[in-house]
Amino acid sequence: MAQIFINYRREGGAYAAALLDELLSGRFGREAVFRAARSIAPGSDYSESILEAAGSCAVMLTVVDSGWQEKFISGRSGRPIMHDWVVREIEEAFKRGARVIPVLLSGVDRLNEAHLPESLTRVARLQYLRFDYRNIRQDIDFIAEQLVRVCPEIRGSQENGN
Repeated sequence: MAQIFINYRREGGAYAAALLDELLSGRFGREAVFRAARSIAPGSDYSESILEAAGSCAVMLTVVDSGWQEKFISGRSGRPIMHDWVVREIEEAFKRGARVIPVLLSGVDRLNEAHLPESLTRVARLQYLRFDYRNIRQDIDFIAEQLVRVCPEIRGSQENGN
């Protein structure tokens, strides 16, 4: 099972997620990185596949685009406005003890707990990484370095060329 799970909104983070997938797969191998659009086999049950992958990853990279937090602002008093897959994936990762790392895209401010639904407030307190279109190589080098730091077994994937 993949060690790195890329969690993203299709509306704003899909291109960054695809780029992260491509660059990290190049470093650690395609089998080490899970991105639903690429990793779920045709004919597989999407719900089962995605929740299994989210629950069994070592690290979840949560791509935070400019509209990510705003989506929840009016839904703070209970469930999010739309209880979507992004939320379910993060909840599953927390439930199973995976490390969740927010990846803030260009121009995105640090998350604010007050604007997130209860199940995601912890995300605002997590140390984040940046992924900026102006610094792709530098940022991906740093992200890869930090992934190995928090999940040393990922380095084994890189050395074995998986």
